Amino acid sequence: MEYAIPSQSATMNLSGRFQTILANVRAARARKAAFNRAYAELQSLTEDELIEFGMHRSDLAEIARQQVDAD
Repeated sequence: MEYAIPSQSATMNLSGRFQTILANVRAARARKAAFNRAYAELQSLTEDELIEFGMHRSDLAEIARQQVDAD
């Protein structure tokens, strides 16, 4: 009976997957931080400024999301 012994390439593959997952988590955290900064900046605008820019306060989350996606 043969036993499955993990080869070095399988270990490297697992390590590569872990690195990919870690990179994805870091990227997601960076995107969330960028969204939070953009949203906070938009929230600081007065009602007059929002009207001047043609925005409504209910649109701010979508505008911040679009800004993060554009970067």
